[in-house]
Amino acid sequence: MLPNFVLICSFLFLTLACWLFLSGLILVTALLLLVVLALVVWNYADKAILYFLGAREIMSSDEPNFFQEATQQAYKLSIKTPSLYFYNGLFERAFVLQNGEDVSLVLSRSLLDRAGKNELSVICFSLLLQVKKKMAPTRTKAMLVLGLITWLVHGLGSVVAILIPSKNVKEAVFLLLNFFLHPWLRLNFKFLIGERYFKKLGIYLADFPQENNELTHFYLKIRHPSEISSHPSRRLIELFSSQRSSHYQNVLSLELLPHEWDYYQQHQEGLSDKETARA
Repeated sequence: MLPNFVLICSFLFLTLACWLFLSGLILVTALLLLVVLALVVWNYADKAILYFLGAREIMSSDEPNFFQEATQQAYKLSIKTPSLYFYNGLFERAFVLQNGEDVSLVLSRSLLDRAGKNELSVICFSLLLQVKKKMAPTRTKAMLVLGLITWLVHGLGSVVAILIPSKNVKEAVFLLLNFFLHPWLRLNFKFLIGERYFKKLGIYLADFPQENNELTHFYLKIRHPSEISSHPSRRLIELFSSQRSSHYQNVLSLELLPHEWDYYQQHQEGLSDKETARA
């Protein structure tokens, strides 16, 4: 898998860099840190992403509908019952994370508040189908790579900001950082999994006409994709996020990555436009 290859190459590059430019106790410390980081990446990839999102686990008594629908859909697809989480974000987003046998469904708080029981059912189905078809680990690793980079960049930016006395200069530095960071993240996401992931998922969903139809109605209900995917809106959101906390920026960076809901909404709208033109 490409994300695994990228992770391996990154660790080899960092190891080589440490070997060439460090020595003595500093070299030993850096190599130990790399070993610890590698263990975290391969054994706790899902937990790392949950940390980046600031996600909190949901108990059955907290969101009974979500818990019930996730359990039923897991049974329907003959997979392990997932752990459930929510996070506070700007957009309606849902993610599935898998590391080994552990599966987690993560929904934004706004999506949980907005979705009804039937909508939660089809959301859980579309997420768990990625587990059934062995797609989820690839996306988890891709999100980990980009989430880790975002976390490191914003963390380093916060440290550098302490050394800059001028508030205006700080704001300019963070604006410049976000201006280049987000397009770079999207480019790397496209390289790691890209639209081919969404197209493959669409093929699998086509085998379930009822669920696919319900998903289509759900896509039309949630926020219009131009509010997220149009270039001017995206750039404004990215730039103004520089005035918020590092955690907020980390969450927003993961939310603004290409998502299957945006892709399918655009696809459905494209079909509708063609049908209108023919009529």
